[in-house]
Amino acid sequence: MADDDLDLGEEKKSSKKMLFIILAVVVLLVGGGAAAYFMNLLPFGPASEAEEVAEEGTGEEAEEKKAKESSNEVFYYDFEPFIVNFPPNREARLLQINFSVLTHEEGVVETLTKHAPLIRNNLLLLLGRFQPTELKTRKGKEALLTAVSQEIQRALDMQKEGGKIEAVFYTQFVMQ
Repeated sequence: MADDDLDLGEEKKSSKKMLFIILAVVVLLVGGGAAAYFMNLLPFGPASEAEEVAEEGTGEEAEEKKAKESSNEVFYYDFEPFIVNFPPNREARLLQINFSVLTHEEGVVETLTKHAPLIRNNLLLLLGRFQPTELKTRKGKEALLTAVSQEIQRALDMQKEGGKIEAVFYTQFVMQ
Protein backbone atom coordinates (compact mmCIF):
# COMPACT_ATOMS: atom_id res chain seq x y z
CA MET A 1 0.00 0.00 0.00
CA ALA A 2 2.79 2.36 0.83
CA ASP A 3 4.23 1.82 -2.64
CA ASP A 4 0.92 2.75 -4.29
CA ASP A 5 0.72 6.07 -2.40
CA LEU A 6 4.26 6.89 -3.37
CA ASP A 7 3.64 6.34 -7.09
CA LEU A 8 0.55 8.51 -6.96
CA GLY A 9 2.54 11.49 -5.54
CA GLU A 10 5.17 11.32 -8.28
CA GLU A 11 2.44 11.25 -10.92
CA LYS A 12 0.90 14.43 -9.50
CA LYS A 13 4.28 16.18 -9.48
CA SER A 14 5.07 15.28 -13.10
CA SER A 15 1.58 16.30 -14.30
CA LYS A 16 2.02 19.67 -12.54
CA LYS A 17 5.41 20.10 -14.25
CA MET A 18 3.89 19.25 -17.61
CA LEU A 19 1.05 21.73 -17.03
CA PHE A 20 3.53 24.54 -16.26
CA ILE A 21 5.60 23.71 -19.33
CA ILE A 22 2.54 23.74 -21.59
CA LEU A 23 1.34 26.98 -20.02
CA ALA A 24 4.77 28.61 -20.56
CA VAL A 25 4.84 27.52 -24.22
CA VAL A 26 1.33 28.92 -24.81
CA VAL A 27 2.26 32.25 -23.19
CA LEU A 28 5.40 32.51 -25.34
CA LEU A 29 3.48 31.72 -28.54
CA VAL A 30 0.75 34.25 -27.77
CA GLY A 31 3.34 36.90 -26.88
CA GLY A 32 5.33 36.25 -30.05
CA GLY A 33 2.19 36.37 -32.18
CA ALA A 34 1.12 39.65 -30.61
CA ALA A 35 4.59 41.12 -31.15
CA ALA A 36 4.59 40.04 -34.80
CA TYR A 37 1.09 41.48 -35.27
CA PHE A 38 2.02 44.88 -33.88
CA MET A 39 5.36 44.98 -35.66
CA ASN A 40 3.53 44.31 -38.95
CA LEU A 41 5.46 41.13 -39.66
CA LEU A 42 2.29 39.23 -40.50
CA PRO A 43 0.32 39.62 -43.75
CA PHE A 44 -2.58 40.93 -41.66
CA GLY A 45 -2.50 43.54 -38.93
CA PRO A 46 -2.90 47.25 -38.31
CA ALA A 47 -0.82 48.41 -41.29
CA SER A 48 -2.34 46.04 -43.84
CA GLU A 49 -5.85 46.94 -42.68
CA ALA A 50 -5.05 50.62 -43.18
CA GLU A 51 -3.68 49.85 -46.65
CA GLU A 52 -6.88 47.99 -47.57
CA VAL A 53 -9.00 50.94 -46.44
CA ALA A 54 -6.82 53.33 -48.45
CA GLU A 55 -7.10 51.14 -51.54
CA GLU A 56 -10.87 51.00 -51.19
CA GLY A 57 -11.13 54.80 -50.62
CA THR A 58 -11.53 57.37 -53.34
CA GLY A 59 -8.57 58.96 -55.08
CA GLU A 60 -9.06 62.10 -53.02
CA GLU A 61 -8.78 60.17 -49.74
CA ALA A 62 -5.66 58.40 -50.99
CA GLU A 63 -4.10 61.76 -51.90
CA GLU A 64 -4.87 63.12 -48.43
CA LYS A 65 -3.27 60.06 -46.84
CA LYS A 66 -0.22 60.42 -49.08
CA ALA A 67 0.04 64.11 -48.17
CA LYS A 68 -0.07 63.25 -44.46
CA GLU A 69 2.63 60.61 -44.89
CA SER A 70 4.83 62.96 -46.89
CA SER A 71 4.36 65.74 -44.35
CA ASN A 72 6.39 63.75 -41.84
CA GLU A 73 9.49 63.83 -44.04
CA VAL A 74 11.57 67.01 -44.29
CA PHE A 75 13.40 68.22 -47.39
CA TYR A 76 15.85 71.09 -47.73
CA TYR A 77 16.88 73.06 -50.78
CA ASP A 78 20.10 75.07 -50.50
CA PHE A 79 20.45 78.09 -52.74
CA GLU A 80 23.87 78.97 -54.06
CA PRO A 81 25.34 82.08 -52.39
CA PHE A 82 23.88 85.46 -53.24
CA ILE A 83 26.25 88.43 -53.47
CA VAL A 84 24.73 91.91 -53.54
CA ASN A 85 26.69 95.11 -54.07
CA PHE A 86 25.31 98.14 -52.27
CA PRO A 87 25.62 101.62 -53.82
CA PRO A 88 28.68 103.65 -52.75
CA ASN A 89 28.62 105.91 -49.66
CA ARG A 90 26.83 103.29 -47.59
CA GLU A 91 27.90 101.71 -44.32
CA ALA A 92 28.39 98.39 -46.10
CA ARG A 93 29.43 97.75 -49.66
CA LEU A 94 28.75 94.03 -49.99
CA LEU A 95 26.29 91.42 -48.75
CA GLN A 96 26.98 87.71 -49.14
CA ILE A 97 24.09 85.56 -48.04
CA ASN A 98 22.97 81.91 -48.30
CA PHE A 99 19.49 80.52 -47.74
CA SER A 100 18.07 77.05 -47.19
CA VAL A 101 14.39 76.30 -47.74
CA LEU A 102 12.51 73.72 -45.68
CA THR A 103 9.54 71.85 -47.13
CA HIS A 104 7.63 68.65 -46.48
CA GLU A 105 7.05 67.96 -50.18
CA GLU A 106 9.76 66.40 -52.30
CA GLY A 107 8.19 67.87 -55.43
CA VAL A 108 8.87 71.39 -54.13
CA VAL A 109 12.61 70.70 -54.13
CA GLU A 110 12.37 69.59 -57.75
CA THR A 111 10.37 72.72 -58.62
CA LEU A 112 12.91 74.97 -56.86
CA THR A 113 15.72 73.30 -58.79
CA LYS A 114 13.87 73.60 -62.09
CA HIS A 115 13.00 77.28 -61.61
CA ALA A 116 16.15 78.37 -59.76
CA PRO A 117 17.11 81.07 -62.32
CA LEU A 118 13.71 82.79 -61.97
CA ILE A 119 13.77 82.58 -58.17
CA ARG A 120 17.40 83.76 -57.93
CA ASN A 121 16.60 86.75 -60.13
CA ASN A 122 13.63 87.73 -57.97
CA LEU A 123 15.64 87.27 -54.77
CA LEU A 124 18.57 89.35 -56.06
CA LEU A 125 16.18 92.18 -56.88
CA LEU A 126 14.60 91.83 -53.46
CA LEU A 127 17.94 91.85 -51.65
CA GLY A 128 18.94 95.05 -53.42
CA ARG A 129 15.92 96.86 -51.94
CA PHE A 130 17.13 96.46 -48.34
CA GLN A 131 19.41 99.03 -46.77
CA PRO A 132 22.57 97.90 -44.93
CA THR A 133 21.45 99.76 -41.80
CA GLU A 134 18.24 97.68 -41.77
CA LEU A 135 20.12 94.41 -42.14
CA LYS A 136 22.40 95.10 -39.16
CA THR A 137 19.50 94.66 -36.75
CA ARG A 138 17.80 91.42 -35.81
CA LYS A 139 14.45 92.89 -36.80
CA GLY A 140 15.80 93.75 -40.25
CA LYS A 141 17.22 90.26 -40.75
CA GLU A 142 13.89 88.69 -39.74
CA ALA A 143 12.05 91.05 -42.12
CA LEU A 144 14.39 89.96 -44.91
CA LEU A 145 13.71 86.28 -44.18
CA THR A 146 9.96 86.93 -44.28
CA ALA A 147 10.27 88.78 -47.59
CA VAL A 148 12.46 86.02 -49.06
CA SER A 149 9.99 83.36 -47.93
CA GLN A 150 7.08 85.24 -49.51
CA GLU A 151 9.00 85.77 -52.74
CA ILE A 152 9.90 82.07 -53.05
CA GLN A 153 6.31 81.05 -52.30
CA ARG A 154 5.03 83.55 -54.89
CA ALA A 155 7.36 82.05 -57.51
CA LEU A 156 6.15 78.53 -56.63
CA ASP A 157 2.51 79.62 -56.85
CA MET A 158 3.12 80.91 -60.40
CA GLN A 159 4.30 77.46 -61.54
CA LYS A 160 2.05 74.54 -62.46
CA GLU A 161 3.87 72.28 -60.01
CA GLY A 162 3.13 74.61 -57.09
CA GLY A 163 3.86 73.40 -53.58
CA LYS A 164 4.43 75.00 -50.23
CA ILE A 165 7.56 75.95 -48.34
CA GLU A 166 7.55 75.84 -44.55
CA ALA A 167 10.50 78.06 -43.66
CA VAL A 168 13.61 79.79 -44.93
CA PHE A 169 16.86 79.78 -42.96
CA TYR A 170 20.09 81.75 -43.21
CA THR A 171 23.05 79.47 -43.67
CA GLN A 172 25.47 82.39 -44.15
CA PHE A 173 25.17 86.13 -43.65
CA VAL A 174 28.18 88.38 -44.27
CA MET A 175 28.08 92.15 -44.69
CA GLN A 176 31.21 94.21 -45.36
